[in-house]
Amino acid sequence: MSISGSTTTRPVPPAGPPTQLAAFRARCEDVAGVDLTSTTALHAFSVERSDDFWRTFLGWSGLVWEGAAEPVRTGDDVRHARFFPDVRLNYAENLLRPLPDADDDAPALTSVHGDGSVDRFTRGGLRTAVRRTAAALGDRGIGVGDRVVMIAPNHSATVVAGLALAALGATLSTATPDMGPSALLGRFGQVEPVALLLDRTGMARGDVPADDVLAEVLAGLPTVRQVLLLDDGLLPTSVAPGAVRLADLVASVPAEPRAGSWPRLPFDHPLWVMFSSGTTGPPKAMVHGAGGSLITHVKEHRLHNDLRPRDTLYFHTTTAWMMWNWQLSALAVGAHVVLYDGAVTGPETLWELVAAHGVTVFGTSPAYLQLCQDEGYRPRDAVDLSRVRAVLSTGAVLHEWQFAWVADAVGAMPLQSISGGTDIIGCFVLGHPEEPVQPGRCQSLSLGLDVAALDDEGRPVLGEVGELVCRRPFPSRPVGFLADPDGARFTESYFSQHPGMWTHGDQIEIAADGSARMHGRSDGLLNVNGVRIGPSEIYTIVRRLPEVAGAMAVEQRDPDAPGSTRLVLLVVLAPGARLDDPLRERIGALLRREGSPAHVPSLILGVSELPLTHNGKYSERAARDTLNGDPVRNLAALKNAPCLVEIAAAAEAAEADRASLPDLGDGDGDLTSVVRRAFADVLGHQVPDTADFFDVGGTSRQSMRLLRRLRLELDRPLRMTTFLAGPTVAGVAAAVAAGDEDDAPVELLRAGEADEPPLYLVHGNHGDVDIYRTTVGLLDLAAPVHGLTARLQTPSGARRSIVELAGQHVETIGSVQPDGPVRLAGFSFGGLVAFEMARQFTAMGRPVAFLGLLDVHPPARQLPPVSRVLNQAADRVSFLIPGMTRHTAREALAKRLRLAKRAPAGHARPDVQVPWSTRDVYNDYRWGTYAGPVTYFRASRRIPVFLDMLYEWRKLVPRMTVVDVPGAHSYLLDQEHAPVLAARLSEALRASDGPAVPAGD
Repeated sequence: MSISGSTTTRPVPPAGPPTQLAAFRARCEDVAGVDLTSTTALHAFSVERSDDFWRTFLGWSGLVWEGAAEPVRTGDDVRHARFFPDVRLNYAENLLRPLPDADDDAPALTSVHGDGSVDRFTRGGLRTAVRRTAAALGDRGIGVGDRVVMIAPNHSATVVAGLALAALGATLSTATPDMGPSALLGRFGQVEPVALLLDRTGMARGDVPADDVLAEVLAGLPTVRQVLLLDDGLLPTSVAPGAVRLADLVASVPAEPRAGSWPRLPFDHPLWVMFSSGTTGPPKAMVHGAGGSLITHVKEHRLHNDLRPRDTLYFHTTTAWMMWNWQLSALAVGAHVVLYDGAVTGPETLWELVAAHGVTVFGTSPAYLQLCQDEGYRPRDAVDLSRVRAVLSTGAVLHEWQFAWVADAVGAMPLQSISGGTDIIGCFVLGHPEEPVQPGRCQSLSLGLDVAALDDEGRPVLGEVGELVCRRPFPSRPVGFLADPDGARFTESYFSQHPGMWTHGDQIEIAADGSARMHGRSDGLLNVNGVRIGPSEIYTIVRRLPEVAGAMAVEQRDPDAPGSTRLVLLVVLAPGARLDDPLRERIGALLRREGSPAHVPSLILGVSELPLTHNGKYSERAARDTLNGDPVRNLAALKNAPCLVEIAAAAEAAEADRASLPDLGDGDGDLTSVVRRAFADVLGHQVPDTADFFDVGGTSRQSMRLLRRLRLELDRPLRMTTFLAGPTVAGVAAAVAAGDEDDAPVELLRAGEADEPPLYLVHGNHGDVDIYRTTVGLLDLAAPVHGLTARLQTPSGARRSIVELAGQHVETIGSVQPDGPVRLAGFSFGGLVAFEMARQFTAMGRPVAFLGLLDVHPPARQLPPVSRVLNQAADRVSFLIPGMTRHTAREALAKRLRLAKRAPAGHARPDVQVPWSTRDVYNDYRWGTYAGPVTYFRASRRIPVFLDMLYEWRKLVPRMTVVDVPGAHSYLLDQEHAPVLAARLSEALRASDGPAVPAGD
């Protein structure tokens, strides 16, 4: 993100030689003619003067190329701009070229095998091996533009073959042998390769031999003309008659092959075909260009990681992950790369490798660091880490506690949280060699990438969580997708949400100093009943409990409330732990205390493992689809697909428990039994009498349902403030039994200054004012806010009309505020009552300073015939319009059938009957003219003309100001819309502080 004008300063440079970033900054200052000392100033230059930045870097980098560096790019459009169209280069040549500080005897590659054996290559030796392998492959007819796939572990033979293919100008896609035939074909079937390079180690699937798996793969890849083996097993003549060992072909090439030049190809020449994780459908086959990959990786290695020829890099990866390609490019800066193809058998495995091979920069994941912490392993006490100068972590969100653990258990070295993706074969946020590490944060935005966080309205924000986008072209944008001739899938994937910008699918929060915090995938973001929650927030909290070894938060369609969703937490327990009610309560209490009530899951399920993709990422999508009973897209993308069966079984068992509630009383027994039954019905499960309603998964919406039910069933007052003081079965029963609650029709919702005229909010169609609490808490208002409550029926059961209710409230206000202007507002039913109150006040000579109608629809029976027909039609159609309701089409139609019955048959409880009875009260109201000013807050999500009956309101209210607020009518007061509604209501109230409506108008 370009953050111009920042006063952020660079800290004292670390001891030792100047960073490469410092040298490059000086070059940029010569070009820019301005001081770029601060981190944010340099980043601003890199994106605002993008051409200058990339031209300067290409020249400074020392990469080998030919042609012209002008133009730097072909346009300003992220979707279509191409970089360096007149530059030609060869990726392998740049990785293997002689360097001043890394001669041919310098170490280049150390390949550590799972059995402990090691293969070593110097730079000169690696160059020779690649040249001989390229000659052998070229003799087999493989050349420029051919697509080749390779299934192999992460060892030196894979690297040599991959670089040889790159040298020839072929395009390569890689995968691991343990992925299984379905996953392999889901990827490679799109590539249509001419050749398959294969190491069968680990390819067997249970009792199925590796060659049988190979036969299935080859059957799905009809374009493969030759199979080249990297392993030394028997030739698979029965399934691949023409298969040969690549080593045998190379052996026939002279030890010093002729030094022919490798072709230098266009900057965008396809180098890799990479694949998304496949969690949202078939993996996307992304084609990455040689130039974009190379220049991006070298920039990240040299400027952000300060990687040099004296460094040894080990990044724990497989050939199925983009970090394999990323670490390979470290050869271009002269660094020594260590590979490992064995298993991680314990927390010591990788640290012992790091120590044994003198690794200076170690790349790992939050999961591995957490494994070490959970096992109590302290690397600094076990092995010599004196050469390690930095630890990099990616693949998931790195939490604050992990920074503290590394500092204590590993050493005083920077822990750099980096994040980007296969989609850009690079990073959006990285480390910074001159900036301090802030726990939980990435040190800097990637130079040359205009990264921003966008809010829900598409505006860039700082200090807030938003959608990660890149607003300007960048070199490592994919060339495109395979099997996407018109680019439609590519455009839909990255440019449809925010046209003109790359939308990555991650949530990010960017600070003014250029540091950032990742919040996980945006498609994993939870939006439970309008409340947005980042899963990482939940994981950060629950990991503090020693009983919890792992967790996954998933949004599930609520089976008890069609159209709504609920939060489900999957937990993997530590050895010896048991998921009982006390632990569930502790989890809920901790999440509510450290997060918010919205962070508390409605359901907690214990499982033995969480769904994981072959790319090493957890798949919330697979778990969500399983819990919702939806087909799981592309099961082949998961390494551990059978865990979904366990998740489904755990959910079914939990639902069976919820459906078989024990007999808690029928509501006619003692007070505690009535309250206990209400808690159980609302929550869907029985809870101990002392359990906090919110700690066991209760939401604010459910608390309103609970109170409404209890008020009506017990026929006694029970206010939200009383409930919140003791939200347990025992607490509520005691409060009701004490009888201390008054039944006053005015409830103070928010205190304010005594000399300010209060705002009165009129109850909804349940007679309470609980619906306003979230919005009231966000008002920017000095005045007190009162809620007007009412019993909507007389003791005999007769319904009170709008006029009667308004008269009651006018009398109430007269007793608590005898004089002065009145300010009124109400939503829907309450808004109609407020409208009638304003008419009565002005008729009696009392001025009304403000009247706010929160999306108040006209009473249907008072509309002209044509408008009434249109209104009824729109009312029916609205149930099927996305965004107008949270119901599916099936649920909406079922609800319409219930509405047609007019009476809630089978629902005898008063809390269900009352809102149905108010429907007729509402529509029977005979409205009239009102001469005073009205502010009408109109839901932005609406059906134009039909349901937007403002023209009918304007016939009666000529002085109407319309303010649009987000959301649909039914969800206008939900938490997700409350901030905007509160801000616009506050603004309208301040604007109304002028002269009130003259009495008698």
